[in-house]
This record gives sequence, structure tokens and C-alpha cells, in this order.
Amino acid sequence: MSENKTSKYFKYAIGEIILVVIGILIALQINNWNETRKDTIKERQLLDNLQIEFKDNLKELDSVAKNIDTVIAALEKIFHLFGSDTDTLSNDALNKLYSDALNSPNWRPSQYLLNNLNASGNIAELKNQDLKLLLYQWSRLQNEMHEVDVRTEKTGEEIISYLKQNGSLRNIDVASSEFNYTSSKLKIDNSNLLSDPVFENHIDDKLYMYDITKKTLGEARKLFIKLIEETRN
Repeated sequence: MSENKTSKYFKYAIGEIILVVIGILIALQINNWNETRKDTIKERQLLDNLQIEFKDNLKELDSVAKNIDTVIAALEKIFHLFGSDTDTLSNDALNKLYSDALNSPNWRPSQYLLNNLNASGNIAELKNQDLKLLLYQWSRLQNEMHEVDVRTEKTGEEIISYLKQNGSLRNIDVASSEFNYTSSKLKIDNSNLLSDPVFENHIDDKLYMYDITKKTLGEARKLFIKLIEETRN
């Protein structure tokens, strides 16, 4: 103080404070960078897992779609047989058509990761806005598909219930490779079903619902291709 060094000490103290503040800011910046890096790695892992789940679902969708095409083809053939001459069609061939038409394939996509995302609220933290929008679209489409599935399964149950009363399920089941029994010894001709308007209505109903199912699967396929692409970005 006596030597007039107050200003030097004051400047030195300010310099020390500035250095400490700069050190703290650098440490905070490094910590934030580390946290951001960890979040980025975590999100990348999540996107990779989502991509795997979407690809598996898409593969299953394509497989189910082929089975649905087989069902629709059988339903259409039966639909065109009503009121026409079926003498040229053997009972075995007709029962094979019935057997294919009675199948009720449906798509049950895996939702494990997506459900966890929704439950944890992490879906809102995704940085890819396009991906979030597609996920919300998939959620809405999934609800629509569930309603279609319920109605479609009901049409199949109604046909089986009808056949139990008016035809031979056993003879139809024999046409399937999974049914290892012989035909019924009872004299039941399933070709008579083709002159029954009630049975025609049942076939019409199932054909109508599977046409809708095919359309919704097509929409889901386009959406999943976009989802897979966005998880790569």
C-alpha cells in the first residue's frame, strides 16, 4: 500500500478471477459436449434398433401380403362360380378353393421398441422431425388396421359358422395339407353352397374386407419404407 502497488494487486486479482471463470466455462463446455455425445450415441443406437424392427416388420408384411393374395384369388373364383355351371369342377378342386378362402392371414407387427418410446416419452426427444411425423402417422394407421382386422376376422368366423350348419368342414379341411384325415363318409356336397344367396353374401363380405386389408397393407408398406429410410439419416 505504501509503495503504491494497490492497482497492480487489484489487476492481478481480477486476472485470477477471469482465469477461474474461463476454466469453469471450459469445463462446463466439455461436460456439455460429453453429454451431447452420449445422447447422440444413445439416439443412434435407438434408431439402429428401430430400423431392425421396421425391416423385420416389413419382411413379415410382404409374407402376409402374399398369403392374402392367395385368399383373395380363391374368394374371387368362388364369387364367380355362384349361379354358374360347376359340373366341370371336381369336388376336390372346389373344396381346395374353399380351404384357401377360409384362411385368415393377418399382420401383427412388432411394437416393442415403439411402445417403449411412447411409454417413456422419448419419442418427443428425437431430433429428426420427419421421423417423428412418420411415427405419428404409423400410430394412426395402426389403429385403423386394428379395426379392419377385427371386422375381417369376424367375416371368417361367420363363414365357418355357416359351413358348420350347411356344409362339410371336414371335406374342406381334407384339401389342406395340414389335415391328415380322410373325407367325410356322409353324403354332403359342398357344391350346393354355390346356389345359396346367404353363402354368397358371406363370401362377398370377406372378399370386400380383404380388399380393404390389402389396401391398408399397401399404405403400411409405403410408410415403413419411409421409416426405414429416415432411421438411416
